[in-house]
Amino acid sequence: MVFRRIIFSFCISILFISSVAAQKKSSHKNFAVIGYYAGRGALLDSFPIENLTHIIFSFTHLNGNKMFVSNAGDTATIQKMVALKSRNPDLKVILSIGGWGGCKSCSDVFASDTGRKEFAVSVKDLLDYFQADGIDLDWEYPAISGYPGHRFVPEDKLNFTALIFALRDELGKKKEISFAAGGFTQFIEQSIEWKKIIPKINRVNLMTYDLVGGYATQTGHHTPLYSTPQQKESTDNAVKLLLAMGMPANKLVIGAAFYARIFENEGSSTDGLNQKSKFKSGVSFNRFPNMLSKD
Repeated sequence: MVFRRIIFSFCISILFISSVAAQKKSSHKNFAVIGYYAGRGALLDSFPIENLTHIIFSFTHLNGNKMFVSNAGDTATIQKMVALKSRNPDLKVILSIGGWGGCKSCSDVFASDTGRKEFAVSVKDLLDYFQADGIDLDWEYPAISGYPGHRFVPEDKLNFTALIFALRDELGKKKEISFAAGGFTQFIEQSIEWKKIIPKINRVNLMTYDLVGGYATQTGHHTPLYSTPQQKESTDNAVKLLLAMGMPANKLVIGAAFYARIFENEGSSTDGLNQKSKFKSGVSFNRFPNMLSKD
């Protein structure tokens, strides 16, 4: 008999979509606690900013070859983030570019020396204007398929390396450079020249979430810590792959999500996991009390 049921896959972590650096020692100075923020600037005062080392504005975009801030509201939000240093003097404010669906022209722009140079100069100009501390690249994804319809070519892998070098040359040593990396095997193995970019970056923000995403045809945990025989992709799998490629632990940051995924599946198993499914919807953290049973 075929039946339909809803299952949830979720993980709760520190703040917003937050990340903690993997370190050998466990003192406060050895950790980065990072929040990607895409909300209204007026809400920022309500969060425990003192617990963060970095806050990342999400997102800026490309206008031609240049990074730009989309509107006055986003400008005000970034300015508010920088003002939060009055509460947390050690806070780093980072501007992220792209996001899922937000990097349509990245493959084209970053394919040429001219495009990379113009972009790097525009990044420096914006960081200086806002008195922000660095850039986070969220190109999803170089050299492999990402957002439907967005260009990707094998040369993206080499062009991403050249982009990192151009940014470091323009920004100097003091500004931070990080990027959001897919936490799945194909990205780790095909998108990045890890050994070449490691000396030029401050950290990699590993997207160990959406490992079972909205295009999945089988249920599973979208931000799991460990692999299972039924699901290879996990935080542990991604970290081990990167360490084996020479990624230093002190530049590796593990991401966790504040949202659930709901799947509608058909099958004979009562636990609902690893079954043929259809993605139904996401559930944000603030909706958990109304959507999830306490049992």
